[in-house]
Amino acid sequence: MSTNGTHATNGHATNGTEYSLKPGLANSLPITSIIAQWVSTTTTASLNSSMRNKLSDLLLDMVGISAAAAQSSASTPAIVAAITSLSPPGSGSCTVLTKGSTYPAHIAALLNATFGHSLDFDDTHAASTLHPGVCAIWAAVAQAELSSNTDVDRFLLAVSVGYEITCRLGTELGYSAYSRGFHNTSTAGVFGAVAAIAVLKGLPAPTIEMAFGLAGSRAAGSMQYLDNGSHNKRLHPGFACHDAFVCVALAEQGVVGATRIFEGKMGFLNAYSPNQEKDLSRIIKDLGEEWVFVETSLKPFPACRMTHGGIEMADKLANKRRQKGITSNADLVKDVKSIEVRLRTANMSLVGDRTENKVHPKAEVDAQFSAYFQVAHAYLWGSQQGVKAYGRLGDQDVSALCDKIKCVVDDEDPGLLGMGSRIIVDYEDGSREDTTITEPLGEPSHPFERSAVELKFKGCMEPVYGPKTSQEVLKMVDGISKGQGSVTELMKLLA
Repeated sequence: MSTNGTHATNGHATNGTEYSLKPGLANSLPITSIIAQWVSTTTTASLNSSMRNKLSDLLLDMVGISAAAAQSSASTPAIVAAITSLSPPGSGSCTVLTKGSTYPAHIAALLNATFGHSLDFDDTHAASTLHPGVCAIWAAVAQAELSSNTDVDRFLLAVSVGYEITCRLGTELGYSAYSRGFHNTSTAGVFGAVAAIAVLKGLPAPTIEMAFGLAGSRAAGSMQYLDNGSHNKRLHPGFACHDAFVCVALAEQGVVGATRIFEGKMGFLNAYSPNQEKDLSRIIKDLGEEWVFVETSLKPFPACRMTHGGIEMADKLANKRRQKGITSNADLVKDVKSIEVRLRTANMSLVGDRTENKVHPKAEVDAQFSAYFQVAHAYLWGSQQGVKAYGRLGDQDVSALCDKIKCVVDDEDPGLLGMGSRIIVDYEDGSREDTTITEPLGEPSHPFERSAVELKFKGCMEPVYGPKTSQEVLKMVDGISKGQGSVTELMKLLA
């Protein structure tokens, strides 16, 4: 089969050339070239109704959580001060949320993407264990503003392509990339950001391939942030977006990037993940026909996705005890003998290790990655507290309940695959509760309905922009998803 120079489909290359699709990295499948060709030729005809509906939710969610972080995240003032000391506002035409519309594109993308990741409230893609939207959306928004008259369907396509590249690369990296110390969100995200920018600029395939090659030297994000709950993590997608603009600009001027950056012996997939099950053909299988990013889920809680099942279950279990007349937090703690949280090995290392900064976190990032804190807080305060949870890091009752929680590895229970988790609570009266959530709220099988999306959006937006502007933004995002309106006009509301 050949594709006569059109999109790559069914795992076959473009330009009329066929390639054998052998599994593993030992084959010569030139996926970097294939992906670059697809990015350069894909069209807005690909945007179907299900994609538009999904994009409406994803865009609305990202705007809301980024706005909330721009105003309320503890790390925002220092990060903004540092970046603007190097690149003061006034030298560009792009918007930084709540900070104005006079920033260069790469700086606007850096700051907005950092905001988008700061609360750990941004969308997730389970198969690739990363946050795909934060790089794809904010890179595309900055480029759309830079172009000023960007067609909104072209913008939606750019966002879709950015998501798709990020998700497909991340899936092949696998969770094991984290064991090598890399954060998939930014290592794969820089390529998604490059792709989104390239779509809006209408770049040819050779230039895109060079931009990818250059981005291979900027793919970064160290998981060492877990050691002290550092702000590195929040900056990862910001750095990725910034560097994507730099790499595209370099490629446009003829700077030579590495070839075969994805599949090469020392390329991205080999260098960044020990996963032995990589298959180049999977990355491009049905590319342009099947959009895997539509499986992206929205987060109901501002914490690591691996804690979400525990949060949901803890809230429900505590409500059952309240119905028995145990109402105060102090009494709820006394009522519990022990809580066992079961996780698979892969999730345990991120949220369940019994270290002091996880059992009794003092920093927001540590708490976001603590099954102990998240379960204890949800048990005592409920699951709908949002970012207010992090104002209770020193809460005595939460701390006391954390001491009664034990996280254990369980790789045998099929219900714990992916983001699944199980909680076993033993009470002082001798009773026991044992419950499992195989997929947390927001996954396709356990969906986050549109009403919940809008409720989350308003909860994030209204404290920053007020009800009137928040409603205008909601309507404008909905219009953009239908091919109406303007990204520039949207960003004017958010300046």
